[in-house]
Amino acid sequence: MYPVNIVYSVDGYSDEKIEVGSFIDLKSQLLKIKEDTAEMFSAPFSVDVQVEAIGFMSIGLADDTILCYKSWDLENQLTSVRDLSANGNISFYFGDYTLMSKKYLISYDLALDVLNDWILTGELNDKVLWTAQLFN
Repeated sequence: MYPVNIVYSVDGYSDEKIEVGSFIDLKSQLLKIKEDTAEMFSAPFSVDVQVEAIGFMSIGLADDTILCYKSWDLENQLTSVRDLSANGNISFYFGDYTLMSKKYLISYDLALDVLNDWILTGELNDKVLWTAQLFN
């Protein structure tokens, strides 16, 4: 497993950073952050999972969630896709409220599975479709 940190901001300005030592630790920290922020925001809270020198994976802490990948050099940015026929938007809190197309939504369990593979290998897997396309 690559070295992993969870990075997030509750106030939109200052970052919190949590070093995690295992995938089990990552899952428990995500659950704790979800519980701690549940009453603070009107949209699912989101965090960045950072793998140094590899990239960042933003994940919304909700049953139907979104994964947004950014390479370490910020040259590549991809987002998970499940249903290209889905209509409408959903709001997530990524340091500020952000409307995202429902086309990007995947299950939280699938997102965790993708995250686990990514932090073990440093590579995106094909368990989800990835796109650089922006949907409204």
